[in-house]
Amino acid sequence: MDNNQASSDIDREADLMTLAIFAEKNRLKVMRDGRGDPVILGKQGHLYEYSATELGVMFMPPRTQAEPWGRWCPKSWGNFKRAAAAAGMTLRQNGDSEGCLSFDPTNKEQAKLAIKIAQVRPKRQRTPEQVARFVAGIQNARFKALDPLQKGVLGA
Repeated sequence: MDNNQASSDIDREADLMTLAIFAEKNRLKVMRDGRGDPVILGKQGHLYEYSATELGVMFMPPRTQAEPWGRWCPKSWGNFKRAAAAAGMTLRQNGDSEGCLSFDPTNKEQAKLAIKIAQVRPKRQRTPEQVARFVAGIQNARFKALDPLQKGVLGA
């Protein structure tokens, strides 16, 4: 294997971004759908692996009590389609009020728009102070729960 082929293999690996890597970079949670495929669920759609180099975003309006098939919102889908076309995303399926787009996960503008389209919420980042307060609260609650047992109030 010559030096050029080795460097092209490294470049190809850098171009491949799986859903798990994308989720880690953007603080998102990967789950499994009904068929066992990895997806990132959002309020009005989900993100999924479209190909080896692209991810996909599906826009599906949320279900409501009155509309179990999903809320009718062609204006929202039209706005998202125009924004996606301007960002360079590829339209894969186009319905009246729903559809699918594919995007390059390494393109920050496209990734941000895809997350917005599916309304995926990133995981919260806690500061060290918040973690310390949480741990102290848990330890204090545990101590208070064990205190009556140590004094013999409950069992004796």
